[in-house]
Amino acid sequence: MANQDLRSFIEMVRNEEGEILQVNKEMSPHFQIPAVVTKLEQQNLDPVVLCNNVQGSRMPIITNVFASRKRLALSLGCEEAELNAVYREREDKRLKPVMVSEGPVQEVIITGEKINVKELPVVTHNEKDAGPYITGGAMVVRDPETGIRNVGIYRHQIHEGNKIGIHMAEASHVNYIYGKYVEMNKAMPVAITIGHHPAFYLGVLSFVPVGVDEYEVAGGLMGSPLELVKCKTVDLEVPASAEIVIEGYIQPGEVRLEAPFGEFTTVYGAPHMYQVVTITAITMRKKPIYLDVLSGHLDQQLLGGTGRLSVIYKTVKLACPTVKDVFMHPSGCCRLTCYVSIKKRHEGEAKNVCNAVFAADTFIKYVVVVDDDINIYDDSAVMWAIATRLQPAENAFMIKNAKGHPLDPMAYNGYVVTKVGIDATKSLSGYPDTVSVPGTDLINLEEIFK
Repeated sequence: MANQDLRSFIEMVRNEEGEILQVNKEMSPHFQIPAVVTKLEQQNLDPVVLCNNVQGSRMPIITNVFASRKRLALSLGCEEAELNAVYREREDKRLKPVMVSEGPVQEVIITGEKINVKELPVVTHNEKDAGPYITGGAMVVRDPETGIRNVGIYRHQIHEGNKIGIHMAEASHVNYIYGKYVEMNKAMPVAITIGHHPAFYLGVLSFVPVGVDEYEVAGGLMGSPLELVKCKTVDLEVPASAEIVIEGYIQPGEVRLEAPFGEFTTVYGAPHMYQVVTITAITMRKKPIYLDVLSGHLDQQLLGGTGRLSVIYKTVKLACPTVKDVFMHPSGCCRLTCYVSIKKRHEGEAKNVCNAVFAADTFIKYVVVVDDDINIYDDSAVMWAIATRLQPAENAFMIKNAKGHPLDPMAYNGYVVTKVGIDATKSLSGYPDTVSVPGTDLINLEEIFK
């Protein structure tokens, strides 16, 4: 699995029926490309969209890469049903990256007055967005005390040719590290990778503790050590086989008004004063592909939510060893609602599971625990369990004034929400049998209707 990159993944999905749609007609990055993906989504279609002829740019744009669990599984070389388990296994088999002297990402180097991030085909997604945003960038920083790298994905509003914004969430590891630079009154060097293999992105979004190098997790997910090159203008390392890298720094105290922006919650976030990245270099391949992630849609939601399932599962397993799986469905924006399947052993066990989920991921607002005969990937099945197995007065509970997600439109005082735990498991005794039709598994519809 060595030398995986965005291009090798594109070639892989070309061999999968219905997984990639190429557009050769000229397309605008201002609303038009997002509109195509939105239209496909409305028709329950989720292919990768590769736009080869982008208005105002010689770079193609690839988007919707992360919009299906089947394709995320494909990036890890497994079946969709195995995605969560394979992710958990590889997340724990971290591989240290290796340094190389050169890589395709530095075939072109732009510095000084030639820097102009506006020459990238940065996409404007939603009607009321403040402007174009970089949404597919994985930003690396280094802890000034420990020297350990931290990588995460943040949105970047375009301000000027050499200035872009950044939203570092209050609870994020990068904000914690940035606070150390502020105390030292030093600029924080950053490098933003745009365009790599999907497994790389799944790895750097792993929900690991601060102090773990996400490049190591990415190597584990990709199945081979990540190859890195030294940046040209900052003391950081970036993937050698990436498409584009933006190098720069965040100066303490430099902020600008940013947003509105269409968030993963599918509503607009309010304008705030956020930090600014000053760009010192842009490096890229000779013919780079620009990766865009469509905000407020499956592309963004599944990418951000998939890695979080691992820590939730591992935490729940401490409270309930017979947990089967966990899932955050797109109907809950892959962040705010979590479904958990367990093989129930004791009454009251599901309440402990709910609390374990809340402890594992503070962004989650609703937890529904169901029996292992319920398909947690199917909203209708979970709602059926709630309708037929829940005693609300006994098995639903609220936690008021809890810390939630600052982008939750129902949060108050910045990030405070009321959380709800629901035990939708059936009682261990006295619950009636569920209907079933004998012989269903033996029926071959093709034989019957041919």
